[in-house]
Amino acid sequence: WRSVLDELGMIKDQEGDNVRKSRLMPAGHWDWPIPVPFSQGWLVDDLLFVGGQVSATEDGHVLAPGDNATQTRHTCEFIHKVLAEGGSDWPDLIKLNTWYDFSGRGPALKHYWEQMTKVRLEYLRDPGPAGTALRIAGLGIADLVIEIDAIAALNAEKVRLMPEGHWDWSIPVPLSQGWRVGDLIFVGGQVSADARGGTVAAGDIVAQTHNTYAYIGKVLEEAGADFKDLVQLNIFYRYDGPTPELTKYLDQIHTISREYLVAPHPSGITMRVNGLAYEGLLIEIEAIAAVGENRVPITLTDHWQWPDARPCSQAFRVGDLVFVSGQLSLEGDGEVVAANDIAAQTENVFTNLRRVLNAAGADMADLVKLYTFYYCDLQGPAVQDYWANMTRVRMRHLSSPGPVGTAIRVNGFAQDGILIEVQGIAALPD
Repeated sequence: WRSVLDELGMIKDQEGDNVRKSRLMPAGHWDWPIPVPFSQGWLVDDLLFVGGQVSATEDGHVLAPGDNATQTRHTCEFIHKVLAEGGSDWPDLIKLNTWYDFSGRGPALKHYWEQMTKVRLEYLRDPGPAGTALRIAGLGIADLVIEIDAIAALNAEKVRLMPEGHWDWSIPVPLSQGWRVGDLIFVGGQVSADARGGTVAAGDIVAQTHNTYAYIGKVLEEAGADFKDLVQLNIFYRYDGPTPELTKYLDQIHTISREYLVAPHPSGITMRVNGLAYEGLLIEIEAIAAVGENRVPITLTDHWQWPDARPCSQAFRVGDLVFVSGQLSLEGDGEVVAANDIAAQTENVFTNLRRVLNAAGADMADLVKLYTFYYCDLQGPAVQDYWANMTRVRMRHLSSPGPVGTAIRVNGFAQDGILIEVQGIAALPD
């Protein structure tokens, strides 16, 4: 496929004295089922971004269909290859996001997470990265059950963040609650749990949201920061109730968020997922903070706004990094544009993404990390066709070489008719 992209003029080497990043594309790696300009990794100064890795072949066919343990092992091997390509290894990991497809409930839920984690423990080092693990509606290719992306820090001063009296996991793991890397602070997914991994306030979204923010505050304090230093905040929630009540449910989350977050508010997303690692958990929140004066909120005129007055900025620039909030196909005060039309919405979303990047002094070519969250109610091979059609639109906007990518199928969005949301990190040249 590289020759095809080359003929289309989509493969361009990054050259010049001002380029401070290196694309990572290990030989013999898995690849996508259609030609795309995505990258497997980017090394930007001391940060190494690993794109979502899956259990697939060089021509995009699934290895070990439906087998969580084997797919987890293949995925971890691919992570290792990307790290090695950038001169890194597992001890350098500071953030690990695990997305997995499992619809079970009760004791089977915790057992599934623990079995998957036992495979990850074969690779993780002690101390390990801050982690976020979420159950999702699925991935873009049938029979894929897990995708993992990561961030590593090389040759940088790092401080592990493990506040005393914090919640812990249900089995011994080397995962960390957070890492401070220079002026950046990475907070792993925080949940309403106790020291044994048991859910606290099961099924109570108000109490769980308060507990989760309290834990975020403890990690930030351990790093010498507080809520005013947040530049990105990602909220993942589970909701199984009636659709008309979803707005009220989210209002509860955002009302509590406003009690903790300080203006100018961080960038971020609020995303509905299939569930979390333990029964009764309803919310998980991860964050990135930056201390010092080298941080600027990005504001735009005539850009869409959230309909629920959530405490969120469109983007935050920290030095040469730009953290962009999830972009949607909205206009004005949150009116949906092109409802239920995935092609048109994808076009609108990437147009909005470009506008935000431009306002921060960046462009699509500066993207190093891209999350694509999408919703569809299809099954089987039709899901891959849906992903492919959406991706062909994305390709018209992405530069080549493109960012690392993670594409996750979610359980829906806050507003009827919304099908896609994208979030990115850009790295500007010196």
